[in-house]
Amino acid sequence: MAEKTLSIEQKEWRRKWVVLFSALESLVESGIKLGAALLTGSVALLADSIHSAADVAGSIMVWIGVRLATHKFKRFPYGFYKIENLLALFIGLAVLYGAYEVFLIFLSGKSVLPKNIPIGIAAVLVGVCLDFFWGRFEAKSGRLINSPGIEASGNHTVSDVYSSAVVLISLVGAQFGYNLDRWAALIVAVIISKMGIEILWDNVKVLLDISMSAEKLEAYSKIISRQPGVLTVVSIRGRNAGSFRFINVDVGLKAYNLQQADDITSKIETKLKEHDSTIDTVFVHYTHELPRVISVFVPVDESGKRISKHFGKTTHLLKLQYDRESKTYSGLISKPNPVQKEAKHRGITLAGYIIDNEADSICCKEDIHDKGPGLMFYRFGVDVRKTDEDDLESLLQDYFSKSESVFPFKH
Repeated sequence: MAEKTLSIEQKEWRRKWVVLFSALESLVESGIKLGAALLTGSVALLADSIHSAADVAGSIMVWIGVRLATHKFKRFPYGFYKIENLLALFIGLAVLYGAYEVFLIFLSGKSVLPKNIPIGIAAVLVGVCLDFFWGRFEAKSGRLINSPGIEASGNHTVSDVYSSAVVLISLVGAQFGYNLDRWAALIVAVIISKMGIEILWDNVKVLLDISMSAEKLEAYSKIISRQPGVLTVVSIRGRNAGSFRFINVDVGLKAYNLQQADDITSKIETKLKEHDSTIDTVFVHYTHELPRVISVFVPVDESGKRISKHFGKTTHLLKLQYDRESKTYSGLISKPNPVQKEAKHRGITLAGYIIDNEADSICCKEDIHDKGPGLMFYRFGVDVRKTDEDDLESLLQDYFSKSESVFPFKH
């Protein structure tokens, strides 16, 4: 089942307060376990309380990190995005330190049969409930807002259930006269060591700017390639920084002027951010991929020499090859309008026909930029131009000077 999406306000609330509440949860749990450890004399329970105490420090550091992440200053104009990953490292180190302390207790060989066992069992059960339900909520919150620090903290909290289960088994064994306390402490140390190493490695990769997954970049590339005017996605790179992502993309565009190219790149950034709200910035580098010789279509009359006043109703359609550098043309072919006799949607149908015949540019006297055919051409990256010339030969003397592009739209 897919996880729900959160509003911007809900994301900000969770980003600021979930980890603080986690620290309070760990503080209460650590206090309960420490008190129970002192009353029972259980080394394993003492180790578990140390584990929870490390969680408190880690959660507070992550809370500080997520509060600072999006702030920008003069010396730090790009914000503190990676501070979440940096502070997640401290969580990993705190966890490993807790494991180290438990190992020392195990190696000392000191272990006595715990007493007041029902108190210890009750304390562990309370801790298990707190860890399981709160940890799952915290980890889910981290995924929803794409916060590696919060997700790491939540996953670690859930993992505490396993170490607490080991302690519970040792206390139940002690109830029946079996002293498993020292060995339970060792198992707890192994469990939390594994979690600490995983947290460290995951966040070191981000700090070293390891690339995003190939699957994620491929999904972005497909979105970009579907945008009007994009001929090819040359390369795409991405990296994580805290809760946010930064994308660099090189594309080849089919654009006839700088304004049109800028409009296409802006659309790329908008579509990517609509797809993934965690994207902070999209850097687009583009090159013009227009061929020297382009395929041009012009609505004309029966003679093929005069430009028609209409698009969909034109009697004939002229196709030619135009050399943009030499301003010469060749391969003129005039054919009857294949959709002239259709009663409805002639313009749209004719636009589809022209697109299917691999047009680079279409020029007519009728302004179609805000009509169905014009929108269709724009969607498929075809240059739409309007001219006031009546004579075809006059237009082709300098095609781009004697016509003007009607896109991008002027709002």
